[in-house]
Amino acid sequence: MTALDAVNLEVPGAGITCVLGANGAGKTTLLETASGLRRLTSGDLAVLGRAPGAPANRQELGVMLQDGGLPGSARPAEFLAYIARLYPHPRNVAEVMASVEIDDCARTPIRRLSGGQAKRVAWAAAMIGNPTAMMLDEPTTALDPVGRARMHEVLDAQRTAGSAIVLSTHLIEDVSALADFVVVMRAGSVVLRGTPDELRPRDRIELRAPSHLDVDALLDALPIGSTCMEITPGLYRVQVPGDIDPGTVATLTSWCAQHGVPPEVSIADLGSVIRDAIGGRVT
Repeated sequence: MTALDAVNLEVPGAGITCVLGANGAGKTTLLETASGLRRLTSGDLAVLGRAPGAPANRQELGVMLQDGGLPGSARPAEFLAYIARLYPHPRNVAEVMASVEIDDCARTPIRRLSGGQAKRVAWAAAMIGNPTAMMLDEPTTALDPVGRARMHEVLDAQRTAGSAIVLSTHLIEDVSALADFVVVMRAGSVVLRGTPDELRPRDRIELRAPSHLDVDALLDALPIGSTCMEITPGLYRVQVPGDIDPGTVATLTSWCAQHGVPPEVSIADLGSVIRDAIGGRVT
């Protein structure tokens, strides 16, 4: 079985790259291979200019697994102190613990932590070595909204300090808050890549209205060459030639008012493009 198929990708050397895709798309395999945890069976892959798993990479790369990797009987403070000793220039353990807000469970065995607390410990372990680059597999899963916002703040600080960060996620919120570059995977292949600005649609409007809308009548009111498709019951995508302008939005809302349609109109966002590329749902 092929987990990754003809993935041709260059990740920028600084900033945050978000990798998205449905379950089974190959995100975890890609990150585990790049971090040296899986062996490459064909093709070429370089991380920090070296082969994945090169000894020098262990001193410069921070890795956070989606699951596992934490010793259940260890306590966060002692575990992070041990990890710090493996790096030549580690960060201060107390400062890292404070930054991810796990001070209050520093002496609690990891197996007794909640899912969100354990996620924070894994996150701290990825940062403790003061790495040049980080690979984080779904780092915001199991975090509550406050924890997710805190992670965004810390990752933004890491980016500002010059780190190259690659993280996988299912959340468009992560992409909106963090991404300098976006990679979308499906069935082991990269199907979309680019900066958020490059990928953001400029020619689409999404309209929530009753099902069985008179699409032909609506199109008569819009610029020639426009299209309208009901993508899910009650959700229509209107696409116009060229960029959306205020006049087009006004025409659409005016038509709805004249025909007794209570609309919810919004300019299609980056999430719309990602959902199309994945062929599924992004929250």
